[in-house]
This record gives sequence, structure tokens and C-alpha cells, in this order.
Amino acid sequence: MRTLLLALGVTLAVTGAASAFDEPKGLLKAIYAPYIEGRQPPEPDTWYSSRLKVIYAKNLAGQVRDQATGESVDPGAPAMLAFDPFIEGQHSLLLDVAITDPVISGKYAVANVSFHNFDHASLLSVSMVKEDDGWKVDDIASLGNEQKWLLSWLLQYDPFSVK
Repeated sequence: MRTLLLALGVTLAVTGAASAFDEPKGLLKAIYAPYIEGRQPPEPDTWYSSRLKVIYAKNLAGQVRDQATGESVDPGAPAMLAFDPFIEGQHSLLLDVAITDPVISGKYAVANVSFHNFDHASLLSVSMVKEDDGWKVDDIASLGNEQKWLLSWLLQYDPFSVK
């Protein structure tokens, strides 16, 4: 288990080295450019704030299997690593991507992103924070017509009561 958590820390440190963004809209444009251009996007955690990376790490630790028993440490932990919150799924064919001008308050900002992924319309509200190395995504909320969710909440709690 310790080896897996160490590997996670190394992965987060390596993939966390994204370009610095001096303004939040530039960050969002960089996030969505690979999807729009049909390129392979980097891992989502490339764009995450330090706080959100810690929440992901705790979620992953809950999914780790105990080496002695083979049991999941937290069998109710949602398997969030396969889910890309920027596209609300695992596969993308994004159309009609629109990014609003962010509202900035000190070191915090929020902007909305709307798009169609295949035939699914999405509206996301992206909360950002300015860290020492530039703007980073601090949370994502889905506000569309179907399922509504807040990324940090999904990672921290068992929203589907699967315990």
C-alpha cells in the first residue's frame, strides 16, 4: 500500500507540472484545446490545485486494496480516476465549446464552460485559485440538465450510499 501511495505522489508531482497561467481564461482555453483539436489531453490532474490533488489522493487511498486481506480499504469509494470531469465522462467529441469571461475576486475566479459531448449538453462551473505557479482548477460543478455534481464532494463522500 505504501508503494502505491508513493507512486501516486510521484505521478502527481510529475503531471502537476503544467504551464503557468497568468489569467484564468487562458487556463480554461488550454484545458479544452486538446479536446477541441482532437488531440490526447493530459491527465486532468495536470490542471488541479494543490487542495484538489490532496482530495484525489485521499480518494485513491480509499480504493487501495489491503495487501494482507485483498479487501478494499473503503469499498464505497467511487472509482473517480477513470472519470474526466472536464468532459463529464471518459470519451469526448466536443462541439460548441463556449467559455465565459471569469469573475475574479482576489486569488479566486469562477467561469462557466458549456459544450456538447456527443449528444450530451453540459454546463460546468469551474472554480479556480491562483497559486504560486499560476491559476489552477480548484473545483468543478456540473450544472446541466441531468445529474448535478460537485467534484470535491464526489471525491470526499459516498454520494450513492454504496457502503
